[in-house]
Amino acid sequence: MADEQDLTLDPGTPEAEGGGKKKLIFIIIGVILIIAIAVGVTLFLMSSDESEEEAEGGEITDEVAEEVADVPTPAQYIKMKPRFIINYNVGTRQRFLQVSIEIMTRSQETVDAIELHNPMLRNEIVRVLSDQNFKHLRTPEGRVELRTKLQDQLVTVLKRESSVDGVEAVLFTDFVMQ
Repeated sequence: MADEQDLTLDPGTPEAEGGGKKKLIFIIIGVILIIAIAVGVTLFLMSSDESEEEAEGGEITDEVAEEVADVPTPAQYIKMKPRFIINYNVGTRQRFLQVSIEIMTRSQETVDAIELHNPMLRNEIVRVLSDQNFKHLRTPEGRVELRTKLQDQLVTVLKRESSVDGVEAVLFTDFVMQ
């Protein structure tokens, strides 16, 4: 009889596990109920925010318009192909400059104008490069001055021909002097 009593009090019996299963079911139902309440409160609060925004009307659209205006458009790079090769007579020697140029802009209108007036822009670039002093171009200051001159000239030509002003930078992607 003692063995039978010990078996009935053993926690491994199905009668003892019934209470644990009930607790588990109550915990699961409680968690689901808490989640449902949280979702309901969130939806209620979000719907009241939308009605406030609709009531304010113009203020929200003005704020959004200011934020959109502050976002810069992505830069576009136009590669001037083929690369430029310029000869220089330095003393009794023949020297060469080989340079690849890209133009940076943020305006599609400027991109279209550069493609349309590419021959005129290339001519202006060759003219500016040919007017440079070879020894001065070997210095970093000389290259910076050349970039500035090229940018100014390209802006001038594009304004004159297309009334477009959008060249932000002239970039040397390859600069070889021999």
